[in-house]
Amino acid sequence: MVFLFVQGEISDMSTRFDRLDIKILNVLQEEGRITNLDLAARVGLSSAPCLRRVRALEDSGVIRRYVALLEPQAVGLNLEFAVDIRLKTQTRDLTESFERRILRMPEIVECCLTAGEWDYALRVLVPSLEEYQTFQLDKLMTGNSEIAAMRSTIIMRKIKSTTRLPVEGA
Repeated sequence: MVFLFVQGEISDMSTRFDRLDIKILNVLQEEGRITNLDLAARVGLSSAPCLRRVRALEDSGVIRRYVALLEPQAVGLNLEFAVDIRLKTQTRDLTESFERRILRMPEIVECCLTAGEWDYALRVLVPSLEEYQTFQLDKLMTGNSEIAAMRSTIIMRKIKSTTRLPVEGA
């Protein structure tokens, strides 16, 4: 059974994906630049039906977009931090204010609202420790900050990092 997370709720998509859709999704997750002709051959379809299926997956929002994944160190982002944030209060105004600020910070490449001891989990990429300190003091912890507490952890080495979702059944 395949589940898809859609804007705050989980939808059961098992009746929507057949064996060929799952094959297409798995190939595209590994090779987003594959030609339709090569994709069709890999999944056992002719070109036109394969293209129709891909377009249907795109139109339905299952395939959101195609991107190039960059190596952070190759573009000078040598340090990665996991940052946990606790807000002063969890009012709608404060959380919306915090989220608007976060969206304007390119150093933050991921922000998740969490349940538990901390309110948000951030992933932050910067060139150096000095740059992180500047980011933390001048951007994240501003004078009128919504933040009550923060915990930063340097990521030393990634054991597993993937953009591939476990679409099963093929």
